[in-house]
Amino acid sequence: MDRTQDRARDDPWQDVDQWQDVDQWQDDDPWRESLARSRARRVKPTRSSKWAQGAKLVAALAVAAGILAIVLTGGGTPTSPSPADADAPHPAPAPPPASPRHHPSRWRDCPLAVAPGGYVNPLAEAIVNPERIDQGVDYAGIGKLVAIGAGRITYLTTDNSGWPGAFIEYRLLDGADAGCYVYYAEGVAPVDGLRVGETISAGQPIATIIPVYPTGIEIGWGAGLATKAYAKTAGQWSPTDDEDNIASAAGKSFSALIAALGGPPGKDEGAESASDRR
Repeated sequence: MDRTQDRARDDPWQDVDQWQDVDQWQDDDPWRESLARSRARRVKPTRSSKWAQGAKLVAALAVAAGILAIVLTGGGTPTSPSPADADAPHPAPAPPPASPRHHPSRWRDCPLAVAPGGYVNPLAEAIVNPERIDQGVDYAGIGKLVAIGAGRITYLTTDNSGWPGAFIEYRLLDGADAGCYVYYAEGVAPVDGLRVGETISAGQPIATIIPVYPTGIEIGWGAGLATKAYAKTAGQWSPTDDEDNIASAAGKSFSALIAALGGPPGKDEGAESASDRR
């Protein structure tokens, strides 16, 4: 909802590795270099190189003879470990570094189904004015926000959320959208005692709308990835979309679900939508 802060937020889930420039491989052909080295190894040795190889062989035999003489006289080899050294424990080789663990893309498990069976209107205990649809749906008003369905709190913070205010997220445990994440953000305050891991039931109050909050509130589909919204994680939302008031597919889906549950849907204020970018 706060467009300046939304643009300023760094999205680490969108960072990916880049391939090297293909032109570099064209200018520096590793196969051609390998072939040149192979040919160099197969060049027939000259008379001088044969003489050098023979000299090296004589020197190696002399060193071997000296070591053999020391062994026969009972002196042992210079590199032979003492019995104490041989029996001493040796440190095990360090294990190879573990490969980095990637966070699962939980938002992919959400069908964004608009099926009201078993769910309740999250705005049933609030008086709100609907505003635009963006990543989710924006509202201004007063009252309480209740859980759409049975779920479990997965994230809760009242500051440093990346949003202009709080961020509360829960995962639905049943219904057509079981496995989906729902977030309530910005001008909301969690009810007393609410905590991560807590199981909630349909219609249970989980947040209070802060009256006359500068940015109002936003509710929508979450991603299950810190404080990310489904639309942002799925690539449906960008600073340009924010400026042009383009409704994301996830935002329109959540608005339609609210309408199906008897609540006021949001407003699609953009000239076009990003519904096909999913």
